[in-house]
Amino acid sequence: MALLGATASLQAADVPVSGSITSNTTWTADNTYIMSGYVFVTNGATLTIEPGTVVKGQVSSGAGAAALIVTRSSKIMAEGTADQPIIFTSVLDNLDGSLGTERKGLWGGVILLGNAQINSRADGEDPGSPKQDQIEGVSVTTEQIPLVTFGGLDDADNSGVMKYVSIRHGGANLGAGNEINGLTLGGVGSGTVLSYIEVYANFDDGFEFFGGTVSPDHLVAAFCGDDSFDFDSGFRGTLQWLFTLQAVDGEEPGDKAIEWDGDTNPPTGTPVSSVTVSNLTAIGLGSTGGANAPINPRDNATVKLYNSAFINYARGIEIESDIGDVAPDIQSNVWWSHVAATNTAAGFGTSNSSGDLDATSYFTNAALNNVIVAPMMNGISYAKDAGLDPRPSSAESPLMTTPVFAADGLTATDYVGAFGTDLWIKGWTNLDIAGFLPAVLAAPDDAENADFVAPIVRGSTSKPSNVSTRGFVGTGLQSLTGGFVISGTQSQSVVIRAVGPTLGLAPFNLPGTLANVQIRLFSTSDPINPIAVSRVVTTQSITLGAELGAFALSAGAEDATIVATLAPGGYTAEVTGVDGATGIAIIEVYELD
Repeated sequence: MALLGATASLQAADVPVSGSITSNTTWTADNTYIMSGYVFVTNGATLTIEPGTVVKGQVSSGAGAAALIVTRSSKIMAEGTADQPIIFTSVLDNLDGSLGTERKGLWGGVILLGNAQINSRADGEDPGSPKQDQIEGVSVTTEQIPLVTFGGLDDADNSGVMKYVSIRHGGANLGAGNEINGLTLGGVGSGTVLSYIEVYANFDDGFEFFGGTVSPDHLVAAFCGDDSFDFDSGFRGTLQWLFTLQAVDGEEPGDKAIEWDGDTNPPTGTPVSSVTVSNLTAIGLGSTGGANAPINPRDNATVKLYNSAFINYARGIEIESDIGDVAPDIQSNVWWSHVAATNTAAGFGTSNSSGDLDATSYFTNAALNNVIVAPMMNGISYAKDAGLDPRPSSAESPLMTTPVFAADGLTATDYVGAFGTDLWIKGWTNLDIAGFLPAVLAAPDDAENADFVAPIVRGSTSKPSNVSTRGFVGTGLQSLTGGFVISGTQSQSVVIRAVGPTLGLAPFNLPGTLANVQIRLFSTSDPINPIAVSRVVTTQSITLGAELGAFALSAGAEDATIVATLAPGGYTAEVTGVDGATGIAIIEVYELD
């Protein structure tokens, strides 16, 4: 039995890019675009980037750092897909995940500038009217200053769309601690769409927001130096579904998950910063790092933090004394440190700085539902060992049992943290390509969970194919086993069905069929420990079976299915009877495209 995953290969041309883009331009997936120096999208132009396009920056630093800068009133339309993400990375990246997480600052980054309001300048000077500033992380000539200026009066400004985009190995150093963030946003308005964006191994912050009103979702900051998410200059937005994994790797280790700044100078600048964050999962430095803290509200910021999880941070909440008159609203979060002494209300509520406010009440006030408890995740790993799976490991996980806080502007979930059953970072991120995430996605309690939904990777060039074999399942070692191979270089999603009871019903009416079925899926590299087990037909597999044209399984019958995303390699699916059941069954393996 063979499940083939052939891939197509196009001969891409390297297209050098530098200077300014002044008219509508499209970058296509059959080319690789090599940026040198600052590339400005200006003059009201729109840069459209096709799904699957790769953009690389020359190894560079200082004023010559390669960076894409979308200026005010211009747009980027970078709409990738889960199967074909758009990639910004270094020319040293082979796109196979082999470039180490310590390889940071190899090029600049991506900068979006807009016309939404800000409340101050970074240098404390008069921002003018309307308030404006020049974006940090760049060094320009006098005549280029308008190209890096942001701010205005249009809070609904539209800088375009970035969706399913991975930004890797950036953050070039301009000197004196002045680095470019992975994705920098200055005065970006609410008309802009930012969704499913990864910043991987950036030297400075992952994402930094200077004023503006954009409300992103599904952001990933992995192995970034300094802060994962940084809010400045009167930013007002709502962010939901965020994930960060921090580590000590290279010159600049991770620091805060969120640095929550309000303004620069004066502290009474308007509009006042007001940021809502919900469904963040933040994994700190752990035992390899220093005493970093998860969040740092300060500078007259209005802080709203809900439904999130903070794991492996040595210190607690650091609320600085200049936070202003509005106390941070922090509710329905899970907290757990690798340092045992931190896992108390005082441990998380008191920082190392005598100037910070006491945050103990956030943990002693039971009505706020901030719980200090081990999160019961599938797996936390900082290595390329396929061990990173921050989803809750069962329905008893505190990520599933902590009361969810409902707030205006948030999409309701039945879990806290970034993940329920859907590992949405799977398939399109460099975290997955580099081997941090599991090759197979299946719930540990999959055998009892008919509602479990596995993420699906689509886009293979091969057609859906059905592999089927029939045999007798007896007692003891007499099982029905079928092997299949996924070739090529892409992960593939499959539906595996073990059918017995349905075969005994109309229209088949076969005698002697297996009455109660179990599937165990093994990799040929480990024939002892199954990587997925199922005794139920999942709701998802019924939908996918209909899509593939498979015959329907009878409602309530004790057939079994597994939906999984598998890396290239060999696999065996073993069918056995439950509670000593014997009889005839078939195995079917469908590849999903």
